[in-house]
Amino acid sequence: MRQHITWFILALTGCASTPQPGQPWVVTQIETPVTGPRVLGIYAHPDDETSAAAILYKTRAHLGGVCDLLLITNGEGGFKYSTLAEDLYDAELTDETVGRSRLPEIRRDEFLEGCALMQIRAAYFLEQTDHRYSTDPEEVLAADAGVWDLGRIEHALVERMTKGRYDFVLTFAPTPQTHGHHQAATILALRAAAQLPADRRPAVLCARQETAEEVPDPPAILSGYPETALAADASPLIFDRTQPFGHRGRLDYRVLVNWVIAAHKSQGTMQLAMSRGLRTHLFLFALSPPGSAEAAQAWLEGLAQPQFTPRQYGSSAGTNASNSTPIQ
Repeated sequence: MRQHITWFILALTGCASTPQPGQPWVVTQIETPVTGPRVLGIYAHPDDETSAAAILYKTRAHLGGVCDLLLITNGEGGFKYSTLAEDLYDAELTDETVGRSRLPEIRRDEFLEGCALMQIRAAYFLEQTDHRYSTDPEEVLAADAGVWDLGRIEHALVERMTKGRYDFVLTFAPTPQTHGHHQAATILALRAAAQLPADRRPAVLCARQETAEEVPDPPAILSGYPETALAADASPLIFDRTQPFGHRGRLDYRVLVNWVIAAHKSQGTMQLAMSRGLRTHLFLFALSPPGSAEAAQAWLEGLAQPQFTPRQYGSSAGTNASNSTPIQ
């Protein structure tokens, strides 16, 4: 059954009542009962959510769940690859001073455009400084780093998990080779989840992408961060972006992911990721409460079920109208 959803994006309508930092930007007005999982994605930057775009979309559109996103930084550090977007936004975004000034608003609006495509319910922006690229999470996590307001982030994450009563939290896989902000966002999400009682704690999972070139290994425990330990059974739960649907099975969920990637026009290298991720591997963290593995397995089994019923066409639709016609 088609869900009745009213769409509105505050950033694109010029609404005067801009939420304060940490308050929700409502993206999708949910007018139907929530019958599926409640999911929160916690990420460092606008565009990180593309890693789970198809999972989030299908959780809402097919399973009747609800999905929210929380971003820690304002994305201002993404100026180096904004060359093609300079004409689009009429600004020299690759100039660091200009980019840091303009990109927070630009990237917020790009992110919200993608949120609408995924049917995200609400987005939360903590607007911490996206200070620079590094693979060292201590640049923001160290007690004397002074880059992020760690107390405010901790409070916001615990409050959101408590109020949202989420079944699952999605994060990036924390590996030493990834952006330090990605590692830090996942570590902070895990620390926040650990503060909740086990009976109110969401299962926390991280994602890695499988491409035609490689199948990802489970992330190892980050040195110095014991909270990043995976559950004893580290076998991944796999979401297949190439699930076929539509006429003659010619479509798959990479189309939706590409739409979301395309929204991030200020981030040129993002566009090069189109259609590359074939399957998403989700790994469960050890601090997840009892029963999490079974709950996550049920969630992924639901996501593997067909979402669309193929239509039948007559000859007026063309010589390729028959669903049984072999694809050449």
